[in-house]
Amino acid sequence: QLKNNSPVVARPSCLRHKQRNGMKNLEKTLVVSAAYFFLIHLHSSGRMVVAAGGTKNCCQALAAFASFRQPFCRQQHSRFATTKLRMPMSSSSSQSALKQRPKVIVIAGPTAVGKSDVAARLCIQLQQDQDDQNDAGIIVSADSVQVYTGVQIGANKPTAEERRVTPHLLVDVVDQADTPYNAAEWTKDALYTIKKLLLLSEEDNSLDNSNNEHLESETNRRQNRIDKEIAKAKKICGIVDDDNNKDDQPVTPVVVGGTMMYLQWLVHGKPDALRPTPNAIAKALEKITYYQNQEQGQEQDSCGDWEGALKYVESMGEKFKQQANKLSVRDWYRLRRIMEVAFTIKEKKEKNDNDGNDSDSLYDKLYSGQREGGLVSSSGDNDYDVRCFFLCPDDRMTHSIIVDERCEQMIKKGLIRETTDLSLAGKLPDMASKAIGYRQTLDHLSRDNPRDNDLDAFMNFVKEFTTATRQYSKRQMQWFRRDKEFVFVPMDISRDKETRVNAAAAEIRRLISLSREQYDEQERLNPSSKSALTRQQNENQGKGMKFYQLKIKHLVPDSEVMQQVMTEADSCTNQFQSKRRHKPTSSSTADS
Repeated sequence: QLKNNSPVVARPSCLRHKQRNGMKNLEKTLVVSAAYFFLIHLHSSGRMVVAAGGTKNCCQALAAFASFRQPFCRQQHSRFATTKLRMPMSSSSSQSALKQRPKVIVIAGPTAVGKSDVAARLCIQLQQDQDDQNDAGIIVSADSVQVYTGVQIGANKPTAEERRVTPHLLVDVVDQADTPYNAAEWTKDALYTIKKLLLLSEEDNSLDNSNNEHLESETNRRQNRIDKEIAKAKKICGIVDDDNNKDDQPVTPVVVGGTMMYLQWLVHGKPDALRPTPNAIAKALEKITYYQNQEQGQEQDSCGDWEGALKYVESMGEKFKQQANKLSVRDWYRLRRIMEVAFTIKEKKEKNDNDGNDSDSLYDKLYSGQREGGLVSSSGDNDYDVRCFFLCPDDRMTHSIIVDERCEQMIKKGLIRETTDLSLAGKLPDMASKAIGYRQTLDHLSRDNPRDNDLDAFMNFVKEFTTATRQYSKRQMQWFRRDKEFVFVPMDISRDKETRVNAAAAEIRRLISLSREQYDEQERLNPSSKSALTRQQNENQGKGMKFYQLKIKHLVPDSEVMQQVMTEADSCTNQFQSKRRHKPTSSSTADS
């Protein structure tokens, strides 16, 4: 049977094995090990394994095998029929060995590649093809802007109508534009959502709120909203209904998004960076402002005493010096972050020294590169089988054209009006105001000496918007090429949207059906796999991208569409500038 592809019947029996080999005193551990590794060898080669036997020790081997492999298939094959393994064991360890790790699917990709469409299609496939190991799927958004209510066009958020068909969790969970929300808060919400979908016991995943009662109450409010959204999503997907509200079916989380830091925190865990104290934040801001206001030479391009600021940070310790020297010139934001950590260490050291406690360990642990609390680094009974995928365009030049077209479509849909209304109403979140699209729009609205029907200024806005988006797409590709946890799934950009979305969803469906060992050995870690080749091809194509040039498709000068968009843009600019001129002096001072 080993010479062909027919099913292999494995009858692990201690008695038969002893009699056949004439071994009267064969140790039971040898039988268990032999059965276990024999089954691994057969299953890893893609064979159907038909297991039968009632000897207790051998069943323990089968249980260990089943806990690391997919359950024995339940199909008829020739005259052989497989059935669920019946275990004559009652110990908790034997039962836990059979427990399958719940799957969590993560889908990333560059802007405009079709992540949400692929995730939606995958959820439909999972819903249509449910069995004991494949539950229905629900999308969990990993987007730093979509979490806020109010923003829509600039966030590429699915519409309310689309979400009534395909639910998206962690969308519209933060109401106030001034509510603090970052990677730590999102990761906390994402872990909470994942546990709820998988019906796992709740654990403390607070990620340190520093005993801040306001943040804690905000977290509770978001979690209450998440609970309601999960219940609504399950009804939409037909998992529960109004007549039967029994909620005992786990749902596969399909995390999808392009915010790199959010996905890194979720998959690999939070970094070892120290949370700065309020006093340290204030000191760092004061110090960085001082150096930014220093004049260096007579050059007009000079902006602050960067070299002086670097020397100051280098004097605070060797680790801070190393981090500062990695920064790009005039990266004041990250330099300030390093200062915040340095001042925090100093503050805690002084406190610990006064209390007689050891404070050197805080400094020693800094910037170690270690992360904790992620899905792939968790431990215990609730480990996850995390399958991460990166949707990679097979032709970066063609993908850039699609990116540019999306930017034009966003402007056509009313990005400028949305930005104006949210900003003037004080409802544009700080995170969104820095995001690509909103940031370039704000620059266009607040430009000096604006004129109506200024084609050059408008086309410059379009160019800056599209260029920034393409550059962000490039950074996404670079980021995930370095992350070996992600399997690259090629997207045939030359095909129509529906065809390439269906093909990518089907490929992911195939990959998640593999056993964990097959997935790792054949796909994720195999240097000759399709994923590895796609990753390398993507990197190689980067060399030709320097020849790419923007080609306007919709916002063509003198076209009717262009006239309508520019008329609206001029109206928004005049409204924006007028409101800014009438702002109180204190606000203007704060803005400056």
